[in-house]
Amino acid sequence: MAFSRISMVSTVIVLLVFLFSHQPSTFVRADDELIRRVCHNSDAPTACNQCVKADNRTSVYQDDFAANGTITQCREELSYAKADLDAAIQDLKNGDYDASDKSVFNALLYQNSCESELKNNPKIRITYHINFGFNMYEALSHIALRIINRL
Repeated sequence: MAFSRISMVSTVIVLLVFLFSHQPSTFVRADDELIRRVCHNSDAPTACNQCVKADNRTSVYQDDFAANGTITQCREELSYAKADLDAAIQDLKNGDYDASDKSVFNALLYQNSCESELKNNPKIRITYHINFGFNMYEALSHIALRIINRL
């Protein structure tokens, strides 16, 4: 019984990681330095550069330092959230359910902070897909937390 719960929690957390990995990019300001920093850490930096530069929305926030700061902060928070989700998976494998619960909760806090920052900046337009991703992430996080709490 406990094994199936662990398997279910692992599946939910893997879905969360997958969701983070396939989120539409929120980096609508795309000066060369930002593109270099963001794409440098991606799995395919060349393709990342080409995609971001090809997006006609990329120059929208070029001179808006407040929006730029918000987007950069959000990027950092989402990378911390992904690291927490990776830690949660490892904690589950090690049987440390309290640590796994804490990691999923912390990842959710990072995601909520990012979402709040984006929504509170009136100059940033959140697309349907990004909003859907935030909502799906939150729902899956709550499912994972409920399952972990029952282990």
